[in-house]
Amino acid sequence: MVQYRVPREELPYDPANRESIVEYAQMLVGHTLRESCDVDCFTSKKGNKGKLGQALEYCYFKYEPNSAQEPDFPEVKLELKTNPVKRKKDKTLSAKERLVLTMIDYCGLVNETWEHSTVLKKMGDMLLITFLHESEKDEFDYEFEFAGTPSIPDEDMAVIRGDWETIVAKMRAGLAHEISGGDTNYLEACTKGASAKTVRKQPFSDIPAKQRAFALKSSYMTAFYDKNIHLESIMRRRGEEALSFDELVEHRIGEYTGQSNIELGKRFGLNLRDKGFYAALTKRMLGVGQDNEVAEFSKAGITVRSIRLEANGRIREHISFPAFEFGDLLNESEWEDSEFGKVCNSKFLFVVYKKDDSGAYVLRGCEFWSMPADLVSEAEATWDETKRIVRQGVQFFECAPICKDGHPTIKNNLPGSDFNHVAHVRPHASQRAYRLADGTEFGNLSSHASELPDGRAMTKQCFWLDKGIIEALLRERGY
Repeated sequence: MVQYRVPREELPYDPANRESIVEYAQMLVGHTLRESCDVDCFTSKKGNKGKLGQALEYCYFKYEPNSAQEPDFPEVKLELKTNPVKRKKDKTLSAKERLVLTMIDYCGLVNETWEHSTVLKKMGDMLLITFLHESEKDEFDYEFEFAGTPSIPDEDMAVIRGDWETIVAKMRAGLAHEISGGDTNYLEACTKGASAKTVRKQPFSDIPAKQRAFALKSSYMTAFYDKNIHLESIMRRRGEEALSFDELVEHRIGEYTGQSNIELGKRFGLNLRDKGFYAALTKRMLGVGQDNEVAEFSKAGITVRSIRLEANGRIREHISFPAFEFGDLLNESEWEDSEFGKVCNSKFLFVVYKKDDSGAYVLRGCEFWSMPADLVSEAEATWDETKRIVRQGVQFFECAPICKDGHPTIKNNLPGSDFNHVAHVRPHASQRAYRLADGTEFGNLSSHASELPDGRAMTKQCFWLDKGIIEALLRERGY
């Protein structure tokens, strides 16, 4: 039961009135907790929220933080949730983390129905307060960005229900230990506990399963926060109403199977020589404008890649991901909340083309794929090793040949393609830029380099997924 720190009549809101609580919460927006209340009275307490979440309860809402299952405002059945956001370089907001809803009780969950599920109740009775995370500031000086009771659109709730059913089906099959973030689209069962070794008993298997919680993916929360993003949903046509999301995508792209990239380019008025040709082509086949992002992909964090197979079934390039800044990488403390971790724990969609005798690439179809747990662990090892090397100091090795800029080739000791044959690190672009220990600079540092902790700089790097994994997957699926 909630314990208020002041007499009930002295509370700055009415705990029996939902509107009063929400209006009081919204007074935080545009301010910090330090500006909004006395934070000097707070000392961190044990609980299921971080320091700022606990202080928000204790100092602002004036009740004792607790880890009880009942709602934070029990009289109106309202649950307080806090979630950090970050400001991207283009000034838009993105979620820093997933939004954790409730812990999973494996033994109890398998007896629930969706209509009476714990997670549905949590989503319907949520007071969400978000704050702008800025690592250089004290938590009490983070500015609040949003406070309200979010309403999830019906079309999103249908996807979330499907995600919930996918997770519960695995549990009922005694496979709770095999659950992965890539199994689902918007709702996930994320690991939750002191470490990944924290496990619980599952009802239909003797194999312990990692402790998990239901959460809305950070990609879904980003779509909620970022009002400036151009999202366009795939509009269903007559006869497509009963298709799942995956089936809808496969059906749409399947309509064009057997046509070449040249034929498809002409059909949709796209220039084959444009850099974004294949990405734009995928959108057009799905019925989405090429200048917009596919809403379902953005919300689910689905990574879409067009794969061009040579006639022998090989792929020329490894699969690349966006370049990272070394400072941002070192600020990532948890694998599952890291940018690369989010990708590896979400779905992939591969749109597959294969070269024919004429030299054109013919559309063969598409495949959804989630990284198996063993590959995710190897990718995490690459992330860990990269952070360790950057923290200790990346080593540069000057060697032949001399490049066009008059400086020797520079190699480094970041994890290469032979590190574990799953994920590695190397530059994304051909333009190189460096600042060496002696102050020598070459290349466009502002555009093509990232600064290391010791003041040196090197060409921006990114994580890559080994092409052999994708080749093996597509061979297995008949390509």
